[in-house]
Amino acid sequence: MSEIFFDEADDATEIVKALQAEGYATGLRREAFAGEDDAEDHAWVLTVTPFDGRVVEMVDVYGGWLPGDERLPVAATPLPDAPRRLKSTGGLDTI
Repeated sequence: MSEIFFDEADDATEIVKALQAEGYATGLRREAFAGEDDAEDHAWVLTVTPFDGRVVEMVDVYGGWLPGDERLPVAATPLPDAPRRLKSTGGLDTI
């Protein structure tokens, strides 16, 4: 059994129907992540048994995501290499 996360209820219920039609055992619940105060922001978590390659294919089609999925896009904004200096260092200010 493995967990698949969805942001939208419609996507989660569609894949549940499709998986059940193919004979998979499924369960669906809401789960809050750290810092989420609004219940509407909670992710939909789908549990599937057995979890195989067919399930992974369907996750891609229905817009779900897997925890630790290395295929997720990497942040496009590069992070700074050093802290920003806000005080004068005696010469030129660096921002």
